[in-house]
Amino acid sequence: MSGRNPKALTVQSMSASSSEPRPAATLVILRDGDAGPEVLVTVRPETLRFMAGATVFPGGAIDPADLDPRWASASSLSPADASRATGIDDPHIALGAYVGALREAFEEVGFLLGSGRLEAIPRATEDRPDDFLATCLGLGVRLATDRLVDAGSWVTPMGAPVRFDTRFFCVRAAADWVPDPDPTEVASARWVTPRGALEDLATGEAMMAPPTVEMLQRLDGHDSVDEILAAISASPLQGSGAILSMRLSPLVHVTLAPNPGPMTGPGTNTYVVGSGPTVVIDPAVDDAAFLDAVMEAASGSIDQILVTHRHSDHIGGVAALVERTGAPVRAFGTEEIDGIVPEPVTEGEVIEAGGATLRTMHCPGHASDHLCWVLEGAASLFAGDNILGEGTAVIAPPDGDMNDYMDTLERLATLDIDRIYPGHFRPLDGGRRMIEGYIEHRAERIRQLKAALADGATLPKEVVAVVYRDTPEELRVAAEIQVVAQLEMLERRGEVRRADDRWFLIDVD
Repeated sequence: MSGRNPKALTVQSMSASSSEPRPAATLVILRDGDAGPEVLVTVRPETLRFMAGATVFPGGAIDPADLDPRWASASSLSPADASRATGIDDPHIALGAYVGALREAFEEVGFLLGSGRLEAIPRATEDRPDDFLATCLGLGVRLATDRLVDAGSWVTPMGAPVRFDTRFFCVRAAADWVPDPDPTEVASARWVTPRGALEDLATGEAMMAPPTVEMLQRLDGHDSVDEILAAISASPLQGSGAILSMRLSPLVHVTLAPNPGPMTGPGTNTYVVGSGPTVVIDPAVDDAAFLDAVMEAASGSIDQILVTHRHSDHIGGVAALVERTGAPVRAFGTEEIDGIVPEPVTEGEVIEAGGATLRTMHCPGHASDHLCWVLEGAASLFAGDNILGEGTAVIAPPDGDMNDYMDTLERLATLDIDRIYPGHFRPLDGGRRMIEGYIEHRAERIRQLKAALADGATLPKEVVAVVYRDTPEELRVAAEIQVVAQLEMLERRGEVRRADDRWFLIDVD
């Protein structure tokens, strides 16, 4: 099985997305509460395609109308001042980020700052950013953009189905302001302390993306909104390369490896499971700060190191963690991992950690050695790269096998699980529903592939041009590998035949 784990083939959403992230803006609305500073958080409706059910701050994509030069006369901050504050070279794009943050917050929760007849601006302008501009100009409104504190930006890594370059701003709300959520955009909204929001994440009551978690961690530990604004101004967001470490449930802690990229998303999720002793799943990289965070999450007590599969972005820190802890490595088979011979894990084997029981499943498809673990009593699954928090995984022959992968998905769909802890991106709730969605997605791709062959495509790249036509150019190679995996599965089923490099449907009538 050697040579089957190039990092460039590990993860890819393969759904339509642009290689250039779309500009977006987010507003972190703060107030002083009885228990300390509070932040307004919202929950995205389950019906949305992107980040459904996630806890977020108000915000969204920047519209071309937000970049209109006329905003210079309807903003307390000039375009030049906005450029200096954010470091964005284009003054109108810089000011547009401020405008977009306020407009989105107004649309979602009714928050708006400025002078003039703010009360006369109808929420009905919510789906028409150009109307919002015209209304503000007509009413002589001047947005208080100077009250927004730039908090830096976060760019969604390649591999996500939707990518944004999001500018974060922090702002103080008036003491008497009450959120008024728009139910079409916000399922719920509430004030909570940063520590309270992080505790919701730790108990599994909330789902969040890395930049939301990082912002909450930076808001925590301050005694007032004034302190927060001063600290944020002095130190912006670290960005998608930051090492984030957070508790996701009483028994599960995740540390995000600093290896973001087109095939790894925000980075690889390294899980610490249990409490004294613990097991670590997929120590991803040999990075001192990252491994320090893993050790801290485990309180220095690591009993075993588990490996879902031997792709390089999941095993890069194995040897270094063994050197620190002396813990045995457990994996499928005995093939060496960075010079270490693992103790093989068998199907159905139960692995105990402090307060946690993990049941082993051999789940080939993405890789022939792929393992998953069911967290007994918690209706949870550590899925590795078989299921991702966003998009789907690449199945790369010869070690990746689409037929095996479909069998794995069908088997996972029979489990009584709710939460899925993936190898990349955020955790998912609704386990069986999510897995069934994966199965249907793959079935739809097969239908599209067969239709492309019926229309005359014979080479994998010709199929890609039809089935994955919206995939960015830099991801076409991965898409072609995916097509080959699908064709090989159909060949095994007797539905297509190969002639040299070309593929043809077989008439089964």
